Amino acid sequence: MFGFGKKAKKPEGIDVLIIKTDEGANRHFYQVAFPTVYANDIVSMLQKLERSKVNKQEFLGELGGFRMVTHLEALTEITILDDADMEGQPIQIQDFANILLRRLEALEEKGLLDDNEDLAFIMGELTMLRDGSFVPQT
Repeated sequence: MFGFGKKAKKPEGIDVLIIKTDEGANRHFYQVAFPTVYANDIVSMLQKLERSKVNKQEFLGELGGFRMVTHLEALTEITILDDADMEGQPIQIQDFANILLRRLEALEEKGLLDDNEDLAFIMGELTMLRDGSFVPQT
């Protein structure tokens, strides 16, 4: 019978998403690391943010205008060859989510964001990522 088999299990490991910024003051790109099992949900949420109207420098600061350029999947080891270079260090998803969320919350407090479902969804997902309570949808 087909359609009743087990779903393929995601491998254990770390994914790294390379995100390029247009006007980054200290960085030209960010490496964002997260567990492989959450990859589909995290990438999907960040794609929504990437396509949204708030992906501009006036809203997200130096992250504004970001675009995801590479997704490295299921890595078992990452070796940093230049510890002094900030761009060589992957940022944990919790820290990256915190940066984005702080900027969006500040805009919301100033009344500069329109209320819409996509933005509310993104802010909810970022909150869960920051707090470590992110549970992937199955």
